[in-house]
Amino acid sequence: MALTPRSRRWRWLASFAILALTTALASTARAGDFDAEGSFVPATDGVAFTDFGEDFDPASDRYVPSDTPDECKAPGFEELEVADALSGSHVLALETNLSKGCAERLLVKTLPKNKGSYRATVWARHGGVAAQLTARYPDASGRELEIAKLGPTGRTTSDGWVELASNAFPIDGESVEAVYLRVLDFDSKGSHLDAFELVPDGAYEGPKSCSGTGDPSCGAESECIHQSCRLGRAFVPPLPHAAVRDRVVDTIRGQLENFFGGKKTRTHDLPAALEIVESMRSAKTAYEFWRVWGKAIRRLHDWHTSTRGGLDGFVRKKRLDVCFIAGDADASVAVWPKHPKYPDVLVSHTGEAGDAGLVSGYRLVAVDGVHPIEWALGLSEVDWNWWQACDDRVVTELYERMRGLILAHASTFTVLTCDPMTGMCDPIPKTLAVASLPEGGGGQVNCDNRPHYYFEEGNPPAHHGIWWDFYSGRVAGTQPSEAIFGLIWDTLYGGGEPNGHVNGNLKKAFTKFKAEAKGVILDHRAGSGGTLDGATTATALLRPASVRLVFRSPIDRAGYAGPEDLAEGLSIFSKYKFQSPYEVGSKDWATELPIAILIHRDGSASDFFPFGAKGAPNVRIFGPTRTAGAFSTFYEFSPWGPLGYQLASGDSISLEGEALIGQGVEPDVYVVQRQSDLLAGRDTIVEAAVAWLREELAK
Repeated sequence: MALTPRSRRWRWLASFAILALTTALASTARAGDFDAEGSFVPATDGVAFTDFGEDFDPASDRYVPSDTPDECKAPGFEELEVADALSGSHVLALETNLSKGCAERLLVKTLPKNKGSYRATVWARHGGVAAQLTARYPDASGRELEIAKLGPTGRTTSDGWVELASNAFPIDGESVEAVYLRVLDFDSKGSHLDAFELVPDGAYEGPKSCSGTGDPSCGAESECIHQSCRLGRAFVPPLPHAAVRDRVVDTIRGQLENFFGGKKTRTHDLPAALEIVESMRSAKTAYEFWRVWGKAIRRLHDWHTSTRGGLDGFVRKKRLDVCFIAGDADASVAVWPKHPKYPDVLVSHTGEAGDAGLVSGYRLVAVDGVHPIEWALGLSEVDWNWWQACDDRVVTELYERMRGLILAHASTFTVLTCDPMTGMCDPIPKTLAVASLPEGGGGQVNCDNRPHYYFEEGNPPAHHGIWWDFYSGRVAGTQPSEAIFGLIWDTLYGGGEPNGHVNGNLKKAFTKFKAEAKGVILDHRAGSGGTLDGATTATALLRPASVRLVFRSPIDRAGYAGPEDLAEGLSIFSKYKFQSPYEVGSKDWATELPIAILIHRDGSASDFFPFGAKGAPNVRIFGPTRTAGAFSTFYEFSPWGPLGYQLASGDSISLEGEALIGQGVEPDVYVVQRQSDLLAGRDTIVEAAVAWLREELAK
């Protein structure tokens, strides 16, 4: 590899905050720098440096893992000679095929054969580069793939080069199989790379096992996830330099103040999040700084708001092929009391393997000695995948995520076992260690809040993966003369009028129902949202055409906190009724057809659908809880580097003038899965819907 750069034309260096998440180089950095004439000079203590010039050999300087798809094996770059290379005369011009899922891997061939920590830097321009330093150890060692993500440092040049760097990253040079820079290019023109280097940075910190979230052995700079201490700084950008740190925090604060939320979330959630943002100013380490940022975003308590990156994406070590659901533990309440606030946590259904002996109807009573929902709520401090409804009364997402949360963050979980034959439950709870579960790997059954499928034929697959599909059929256990049909689906991404994917499938099903059905179940218990046209089509069977709300998205002006009262809300509804309406129903709706809508975990367009159905003449909504109340849209903030986020924005105003964000749609009939029904193989919510439909048919 070339160790001496060739002199280039003069350039100047700037150091400032770029966009929301760009940082300035910490004062302790020892990466390469520029001489008085603007020529790049690599670090004197670097262990590796390449400027992709004549010493770079694509045949030997690339790393191609054995499992690389054939379409990704060829080099995803061109060695390009340019006049304004940062160092030497060449750059690495990435090809756009990397954006299709292929990654380029550039080997570090000069790493010392000892244990140490290192900091990686590379310069890029022309678009969007995702880069990480990766250490791969032999399979026999049992060590996972270890990574350190690179983010902008804040240093840029006058001719467009941007420096990306990792924080200190430990590498065991004695046993590592390969160390490489992994890059993805997301720019249609193809990005350039130059001056990749690796410099020593601190003492070695080896891998460490742990027992669960909060394990003190991990220390303040690591989190216990999947039974391993994860070094926090390896997954976040560098700490902003003190000279620009306040500007970075001001930028983040400004984004939240200007773009986030609607009336409820701005009034009740934004102030607390901004207070957390302010504490970023006093952070002493990179992980502390960005950990606080993640905590602030999660505190916004919004279904549409989430972070991307951070401590996530780890390989699952254990397997728990089980789904949990909110329910009524009627079979075991005599031996274990209910929580005063939250529904009981029951096993809904299981997969083919790795179920730890659990079966449908078992009851989860504790995780690490705490009620499961209380335990899960406590993870908002550390769970970078946090996701929760806007409506503070709704915690349904946590039941659906319980399996994954246990595998990632728990040490033990406690269940009450029951006999499906007798319906009796053992009064002595059984505590299982996460470490004792079967090894991970392979898929697990999907959790869609449907314990059983109930069509005579044409049911969804046993793995419960509905995704983009639609399933319809006559409900088992009903008589042909009753003609009770059902539709099971999850997404409302309409796909455009008149016959986009969702819109077309919904219309096809509704046409059949109008021709053949006397009663209908619309089962949307894993409502994953979508678009307004999908929500509109979903109501076409239910009621005459009307406008139920206006969807003010994006917000009309920065920082708007929503209508002060109903009078202002009515004024907004009148103004926007013909500009951004949510239209429901149709002129040829099924005037005599009783329709039961099943909800459980529903947000965004899957809020709009039951809202548009609410109060329709022949409709009843059945479910255990309100919907998420996510009556907004969101912006994506996607800067270079390992972190990004989406931020909810806007609000919806009802025809009564009410701001709707944070107010989930309430079922007409509250009904939860009974433990006794689950043990007997019955679906409580479906049975309640069928009973109501039969009452309507008898009229």
